[in-house]
Amino acid sequence: EIGQAGGEPLAVRVRDRLARMSPLPTEVRPGELGGSAVLKGALLTAREHAQDDLFGSSRG
Repeated sequence: EIGQAGGEPLAVRVRDRLARMSPLPTEVRPGELGGSAVLKGALLTAREHAQDDLFGSSRG
């Protein structure tokens, strides 16, 4: 949501700030997924880890 609202100007500011903090080049782009995509991804990852801990890994 913030990435979409800030658009390219915010992405440039974040990229410049990261460049001062890290020696690694970082690509920063405005968000395109919208809504709570990052939160949903984090929840799915947490659920997978919890299932693996409880029932063993379902991935090779």
